Amino acid sequence: MTGVAIARVDPAGEIRPRRRIVGPARAVCRLTMAINGVDYRVEPNPAGPFDVRKAYRLRKPDGTAYDVALTGHGLTCDCPDFIFHRDGLGPDGCKHIKAMVAYGLLDRTGRKE
Repeated sequence: MTGVAIARVDPAGEIRPRRRIVGPARAVCRLTMAINGVDYRVEPNPAGPFDVRKAYRLRKPDGTAYDVALTGHGLTCDCPDFIFHRDGLGPDGCKHIKAMVAYGLLDRTGRKE
């Protein structure tokens, strides 16, 4: 089916195109972060009761999700690399923490933004 623009004739006899009605725009804001070539969807998590000041969930396309948080004890992540290799050993943390700090979503000094 093809659409045809219908024109109208105004009182002066001029042909004018009919105005089309445009509905309201619906927008969704999403943040996607690429870490080592893998896209992660970033979603804010509500701060919990256990000294969590700011938290985010990073979700990979396959459904795997990691929670990165700023707590009173510093930055934490629940990925296997952070839990088994980096927790308390390296001040930089895992790749998820490094990316969140690099993008400015979390602050390494522990200030609440």
